[in-house]
Amino acid sequence: MFTRAVILPATALLVPGAAGVADPLAAVRLAACAALASLAENGRPMVLAHGPDDVRGPRLLKPSLAAAGIADRTLPDDATAPWAGHDSRPRAGTAASVALLCLSMALGDRAADVLVLEVPAEPRSDGTGVSGAAATGPAPDPERDPADAVAAHLASGGTLVVASGGPPGPATAAPGAADEPAPGVAAVLTAAGADSWTRDTRTFPQDHEHLPPEYWLTVCATGTAARLESQA
Repeated sequence: MFTRAVILPATALLVPGAAGVADPLAAVRLAACAALASLAENGRPMVLAHGPDDVRGPRLLKPSLAAAGIADRTLPDDATAPWAGHDSRPRAGTAASVALLCLSMALGDRAADVLVLEVPAEPRSDGTGVSGAAATGPAPDPERDPADAVAAHLASGGTLVVASGGPPGPATAAPGAADEPAPGVAAVLTAAGADSWTRDTRTFPQDHEHLPPEYWLTVCATGTAARLESQA
């Protein structure tokens, strides 16, 4: 089987220090970093995540958790080191930033060369992930075809790091619901042919009152669609 993607929970708690002294998702982070390191051996990764606005990318961005209320200066130096010389880069949204910071912990300086593709959390009716505003723009833009960008990246031998989690809103008690890709991201994956991938999902149960009941970490490989679950 050829690993094509890793779907990780886009929560800032994966970043050391985000929860203060506590580190409730240390086990999830270790598993995610191991999966990302293995993924990179199969091909150049690209981050796919829901963003705060319209389609953006694929392009080089710098991680920031400021939108999640975490000042950039408080992020671990070793996690942000790959972008030390790239202050002019635009900041990624929270979901993409979590993925980039995890890539940094897994790959080191190579994370700075990872492209990011952000799409709206909700897809357009045609399933492209492009918002109505983009569809009525003055001129076509290659950044407005996220599914084509993903398909081209995969066809060139690349891999995907998918930041899961829907748009901000009320917390849900449904197990794993917070770890499903946002509808806009899911639509792009479907259009790029990801529905045929085999998915091996590890679950990480939580017992903290302010956390979801569990987090998911999914590794996707080529093959017949199937969903395998293993308890962490």
